[in-house]
Amino acid sequence: MFGRGDRVVVGVSGGPDSVALLHWLSGYARENDLKIHVAHLDHMLRGEESAEDARWVQRFAASLGLTSTVEAEDVLALKRKLRVSIEDAARQARYSFFAHVAHMVGARCVAVAHTADDQVETVIHHWLRGAGLAGLRGMQPVMEYRVESHLDSLAGGLRVVRPLLDVWRREIEDYIATNRLTARVDRSNEQVAFLRNRIRLQLLPYLQSYNPRFKEAALRSARVLSSDYDFIQMNVSKVWDQVARLEERAVIFDLEKWGQLPDAIQRNLLREAMSRLVGDIIGLGAIHIDSALSVIRLGRTGARTTWPRGLVVSKSYKSFSIALPEKRHEPPLSAEGQRLEIPGRTVLFGTRWEVEASIQSQPCGNARNPLRAELDFNAVGKDLVVRRRKPGDRFRPFGMRGEKSLQDYFVDLKVPERERDNIPIVASPENIVWIVGFRIDDRAKVTPSTKQFLCLEFLESDSI
Repeated sequence: MFGRGDRVVVGVSGGPDSVALLHWLSGYARENDLKIHVAHLDHMLRGEESAEDARWVQRFAASLGLTSTVEAEDVLALKRKLRVSIEDAARQARYSFFAHVAHMVGARCVAVAHTADDQVETVIHHWLRGAGLAGLRGMQPVMEYRVESHLDSLAGGLRVVRPLLDVWRREIEDYIATNRLTARVDRSNEQVAFLRNRIRLQLLPYLQSYNPRFKEAALRSARVLSSDYDFIQMNVSKVWDQVARLEERAVIFDLEKWGQLPDAIQRNLLREAMSRLVGDIIGLGAIHIDSALSVIRLGRTGARTTWPRGLVVSKSYKSFSIALPEKRHEPPLSAEGQRLEIPGRTVLFGTRWEVEASIQSQPCGNARNPLRAELDFNAVGKDLVVRRRKPGDRFRPFGMRGEKSLQDYFVDLKVPERERDNIPIVASPENIVWIVGFRIDDRAKVTPSTKQFLCLEFLESDSI
């Protein structure tokens, strides 16, 4: 899960599981040279009670000598906007927040406190939805997620790790008591309006009336199914090059060779295609796989269906494809740079971007927006330009003491070469201030002595 010197964001709700994780991990970090940063998102669903949770997490992190980022998001409003359940909206908000905090502090790893009990609940939840092996194997100790961004070139991968996935909740309670820790209580966990709570409070006790060790049995089944899934994936990898080719924005399958494969391999090839295109299979369910198979097996030439994330499955005479939506061309940025109006709004000529700049006496907020930066105005000044990269560019990534070449930074993050000229760079006459969507320069960061905050935000321009 971790390597020496890694930066790790730890998601902490304030409940017993995440408190135990952070307490244990803070000690582990000292022994293994990890840099820990705490992240907490107030879902704004419980009023002052959840606001106090946020303040409590800040205090707890500080007591361990750790830095933290605490923000709030109206999850109820997000639920209405996305037209999903409150649980799905909360999950999306939480992981988006974790991802952007990780980008902000330069971490590629987020640790969360899911336990063995959570794993059992997840497996049952997926079973009730009619999941296949991919869902019934439950959560994995290490998973890679795709981070969505307003700029295609800024999207990247995020590793999510679950150190407590084999630890039962009763063991967490023992750890809390042994180490004399306190934790917050989330009363919404007792509300049966939420499906996950009904599974834990009603369905699980009922199943345990048939088998008192049902949870252990469910966990054992998930591990067996995970092994079966890995075996199928191994065979998917073996046949991939025989039936599929990956282009820049699509996967093309040979229909004749496809038709000779077993159903299980076909289904997992479809999942693999989405994973290779967007980085994960979040949102892809059995209904989407079935709709694609219907088009492939029964549809006429030209038949198509849509998938999550805008993907389109379409059939032609001798092949079928799974393709990303059409990408809008992004005009190149100027190498010389365009001066920013500070304060004010600057339209970047020849691009679809404009930049809003303001000077405030209070923090800017909204750290989760990768197109928004909070800087120390006295450190960076008003003489700023937006430009594309130049040969020999160097900067000091936020949280680091030494400088790094921009070329090496992009290589480390696996940013495609063709995308690098389209990444806006805010620079002063002395040095780079902000690589938009990625990291600010450490010399531009806000400190306790900051008196004036420079808030910069990139917006889609209405003028082009």
